[in-house]
Amino acid sequence: MQSYLVRVSFNQTLITVLTLISHHRAYLAVSDAFINLDSRTFVRELAMTMHQQAGEERALTMKQTPLPVGQLSILLFLRFCESAFTFVIYPFLEELLASLTGDEEKVGYYAGVMEFARNLVSLATVMFWSRLSDHIGRKPILLLGTFSIAVSMVSFGFSKVFWVLVLSRCIFTTFNSNAGVIKSMIGEITDHTNSASAFALLHVPWALGYSFGAFIGGWLARPNDHFPTFFPDKFWTTYPYLLPCAVIAALSLFGCFIALFYLNETLDSGWFSKSFTLAQDDSEASRPLLESVDHHLTEIPVESEPIPFRHLLTRKVLIPSLNYTWFAALHAASNTIQPLFLAMPINIGGLALPPRYIGYILGAYGLMNSVFQSFFLSRLVRRFGVKAIFVYAVSALVPIFALPPLMNVVARERGVDEVVWTILACQLACMFFMESAYGCIYMFITASAPNKRSLGAVNGLAQTLVSVGRITLPALASSLLSLSIQKNILSGYGSYFTLMLLALGGIRLARLLPQELEELPD
Repeated sequence: MQSYLVRVSFNQTLITVLTLISHHRAYLAVSDAFINLDSRTFVRELAMTMHQQAGEERALTMKQTPLPVGQLSILLFLRFCESAFTFVIYPFLEELLASLTGDEEKVGYYAGVMEFARNLVSLATVMFWSRLSDHIGRKPILLLGTFSIAVSMVSFGFSKVFWVLVLSRCIFTTFNSNAGVIKSMIGEITDHTNSASAFALLHVPWALGYSFGAFIGGWLARPNDHFPTFFPDKFWTTYPYLLPCAVIAALSLFGCFIALFYLNETLDSGWFSKSFTLAQDDSEASRPLLESVDHHLTEIPVESEPIPFRHLLTRKVLIPSLNYTWFAALHAASNTIQPLFLAMPINIGGLALPPRYIGYILGAYGLMNSVFQSFFLSRLVRRFGVKAIFVYAVSALVPIFALPPLMNVVARERGVDEVVWTILACQLACMFFMESAYGCIYMFITASAPNKRSLGAVNGLAQTLVSVGRITLPALASSLLSLSIQKNILSGYGSYFTLMLLALGGIRLARLLPQELEELPD
């Protein structure tokens, strides 16, 4: 249909549009314009519509620039290390907190405090590191952030007091701003033709890290009990969770080595600047992700200076960042209460699964999620559009929060049988489709940057806002989970109903994004 609109002459357009596309979305826009606008305005609006459709046609037929596989692989591996660090503690977190505090019903409170503290520190530091990367380069910030993973993990493994656990997690967020910096680098080494594929891949190592971290955490926790032949010493009884933490620490040190010697700096003025730059020209392939009718207003110059922070506070930048914040906060809340739900006794709202089973479940989920993100996300985006996939992914949060109460009700009556496992499988399927939202919103955020030298600041702003959401909502969700159990609010499921309402609000916010990446918000 779009190719037909491009081919017809302008003189025939009025008749052709109104007679041949009665069910196409362009018909609605043209009809409204015809009714509400004078003829001159109508002609101008129609010309803009044809120009945008012509751009979409060129994008579909344009030859895709090959991805910079070597540099992209290093960035994805660093992302993998960060994900493994985040999720390695999940299989044994409930058991660890219960052993340190002695109160299973208040585990949710302590998990909430831990999340609150580490995200509060991130709020204070992430913008500093992200903006600093616009001046000294991306590579030194990535090296510091990856090394902080190793320090944080070793400290966590040796911790025997709750507040030391909190401090250990805060070490990571104090020195790590890798998430935003990696996105900035991907935006700098890709162009208009291959960015969708690159950002679709960005969430794959996160999913794999989720799987790997959860598997290692569940498999290697308490090695003295599970592998007494190989770990007979009392040392492993004293520090039962050190081994999985040490594995992740070693992995991050390897990531530091790879990045130090093989990762090229993308910022010409950076400390580690080398010859690596993305070739820029005036062809279609080198145009930025977000493009309007007036290309001169939206091209991203390579050598321009970072713009002042106050100039980033525009609708174009804030709408994608607020969507990222809302969605990431809800996802973080899900990540916080899901392991607790799987581990808690059935009589207080959980499924009473042991850490090893939780590790296997989360590991299988991460593996399936990585396959889905690798092979289907970019195809879905090209087929249905980036906004449509984002809205559908956010909508998947509603059943994600609705199914745990149903599982617990069934488990109370029948035990954890095949019905519970089937419902759990449906929830996990919703979860890995839900995570498609990350690849979509990364494209919107990168496309909103005024220029390439401001990518760090734009991603830093987004990560700062995300930190605010991750400070409040996971702590609120886990605390409300414990409060609902203690006070029997909505039969103990008050936390899930609250999160479902917030997910509905996220769907409304997602609709404020531009319909296509080529269209600018008003």
